[in-house]
Amino acid sequence: MTFHMPISNPIDQLIHDLEQGRATKYRELVKRFKAGEGQRKKASEAHEKKQLEFMRSAGLKLNQIEQDQKEEARKLKSYLEQTRAPLISRPGMSVEDAKQTAQSIARLGGLGLAIPPSAGFYYPPDTSGEVLPVDPSRIKIKDESTGFGWGWGQATAHRPVPPADVVFYFIPDQSARYSLTASFAFHGFYVLKADDGWLTSKDAHVTLDFSLDTFQFVDRGPKPFPLIDLEGQNIDEFSNIDNVLSFSDTQDLRQGEPVVVTASITVSADASGSGSYAEINFADGDANYIEPQYLWVTNLTGFGQ
Repeated sequence: MTFHMPISNPIDQLIHDLEQGRATKYRELVKRFKAGEGQRKKASEAHEKKQLEFMRSAGLKLNQIEQDQKEEARKLKSYLEQTRAPLISRPGMSVEDAKQTAQSIARLGGLGLAIPPSAGFYYPPDTSGEVLPVDPSRIKIKDESTGFGWGWGQATAHRPVPPADVVFYFIPDQSARYSLTASFAFHGFYVLKADDGWLTSKDAHVTLDFSLDTFQFVDRGPKPFPLIDLEGQNIDEFSNIDNVLSFSDTQDLRQGEPVVVTASITVSADASGSGSYAEINFADGDANYIEPQYLWVTNLTGFGQ
C-alpha cells in the first residue's frame, strides 16, 4: 500500500509531481533491465564457454591462467584497502567551497539573482514508494563494480544507480529570455583497475553525468553535460575529484508562472574480468559529496507578453 503525503503548497505539489513522473521512468528502466538480465547472463556464459572450448581444442593449458586469476582477485582486495582508505578519510573542503561561492556571487554583483536549492530527491528502490524530498545541501551518490571470470562476456551487470535530483524554483517578474547557471561543488574519487592479457578481455569503466531540465507549463527536456567518461583494458588509475563547476542553459520564460529547474546527477561503474574493478564515489566519508551551491538567474532580454 502506498501512502501519499498531503501537500498544501502548489509549488511543492508541482515539484512532487515532476519527481514522481521521473521516478516512474526510472522504475520502467529497472524493469526492462531485470527482464533482460537472465538472457544477458545466459548469452555471456555461452560466449565464455565457447571461447574456452576453442582454447582447449588449440592445446592451450588453462589451469595456470585460472590460478593467476584467483591470485589477481586476492591482490585486488589488498589493493583496494590501500587505495580507498586515504581517498575516504581525506579532509573535507566545506570552508573552501563556502568562500568560493561567496566570491562568485560577489563578482556577479547585481546582474541577477542567486536561488538556493529547494530540495533533493533520491528515487526509492521499490516500484511503489513515494519520492520524498531530502536535505539538498549534500548529495551522496556512488557506484562500484567488481569483475569476474575471463571477461569475454558483458561487464558485471547490476541495477543502474538511481539519479540524484536537486530542484530550484523561482517565479519570473518579467517575460524574458533568462540565463540559468547552476553551480555545484563535486568532491569524490574514482578507482579503475584492469590488467588485460592476450587470453582475457578485462575492462574498467566509470562515468559521471549532469543535466539541467527546466519546467514552465511543460518540461523543456534535459540539457546534458557529460563530466567523466574513463575506460581502459590495461589501467591502474585512481584520483580524487575536487571541482566547483557551473552549468548554463538559456530559456524563454513567462512572467508570474512558476519555473522549476532540476539538476540531475548520474554515475555508473562497470568492470569485466577477474581482478578488475571500477568505482566512482561521492558518498563515503565526510569528504566525499556533491554540494549544490546556487542557481544564478539572469534576465537577458525582454520579449513580448
